[in-house]
Amino acid sequence: MSHNMSRFRGRFFGAALSLVVLVMFAVWTWSGRTESGSVPKIGENLIGGNPPKFSMEFFDTFDTIVSFTAFAESEEEFQRYAEIVRGEMSRLHRLFDIYHEYDGLLNIKTINDNAGAENAPLRVDRSLVDLLERAKAAYGDTGGAVNIALGPVLKIWHDSREKVLAGEEPVSIPSQEELRQAAIHVSVEDILIDQENSMVSLRHEDMRLDLGAVAKGYAVQKTIECLREAGMRSGLINAGGNVAIIGKPLDGRGAWNIGIHAPTEEEDRSKILDVLRLTDGAAVTSGNDQRYFMVGGRRYHHIIDPKTFFPAEGLKSVTVLHPDSATADILSTAAFILPLDKARELLLRHGAEALWVTEDGTKMATRGYLPLSKIMASADKS
Repeated sequence: MSHNMSRFRGRFFGAALSLVVLVMFAVWTWSGRTESGSVPKIGENLIGGNPPKFSMEFFDTFDTIVSFTAFAESEEEFQRYAEIVRGEMSRLHRLFDIYHEYDGLLNIKTINDNAGAENAPLRVDRSLVDLLERAKAAYGDTGGAVNIALGPVLKIWHDSREKVLAGEEPVSIPSQEELRQAAIHVSVEDILIDQENSMVSLRHEDMRLDLGAVAKGYAVQKTIECLREAGMRSGLINAGGNVAIIGKPLDGRGAWNIGIHAPTEEEDRSKILDVLRLTDGAAVTSGNDQRYFMVGGRRYHHIIDPKTFFPAEGLKSVTVLHPDSATADILSTAAFILPLDKARELLLRHGAEALWVTEDGTKMATRGYLPLSKIMASADKS
């Protein structure tokens, strides 16, 4: 066994998780992918006369590709499920959007634009109230690692990234003073929610909410719940690394084969870190190799530590497994930002499993991860 793998073996912890799924940014089942919005032909006859598998993907929600795969008795049945996926993901995308307004809809942008004690609370969709309540609770649960009120700080980093990627001069990063001034009003206690009447307001006019650490996982979870209610028995959603699975694949296999991409600075996304056999559950990955920019040879990614106002350091990625996609989304951000011992305590408290990849390439995982692994479990036994 190599030195790195010895370190890997020595860092297992936690309890096993019964309903899990794992992905790192891009997921596929080994049958291939389709063009945007298309449904592939049924293909080969399946074992025991089981229903065929269909797939589709689209690009216009949550700034990512959303892939949907399901077993269905007919193309008409699959299209019914696909309409649920597109409809619910689009509905929640509009609600959680911080950049755009939509006719007849009060969303996060509306709340941000109406920040300040002089403005009346807004009556918003119940889903938005529910997510805000969960996000406020997550702040305390994660020791402040997940803070949806950090919007003013995140906007500065977002604008800096856009300028650098556009080639604008001079190339620079935000100053500590600029970030500190932006963070004067970033307390979640100043997000005022009247749950009974579905009313929301922000106490200070310079407050801004950003749901990037919570919205996509919540949307995937709500969508998967709609699919269950509609009767879907077997399928998965992958929204840019936020994955949820219903049931085993109905082609005779006992689980879905999920490839985990190795975090890399290269454009080549074909390197595989691991392959897992997974059934019901959800998983979310947070990593530094997607949204980032380079200044002075240093990478500045989008996962900001609320204590320093700078990108969190020490990890390339962390993937969290939990039965609930919204919870997995919150925990993945927290586990990327928190020190390892604090992250481990948090995950254990929620019955979650995880895989970390540090900046030097060391891999660490919870004990319940290994039984799901093909590549790493084999290497650990060597």
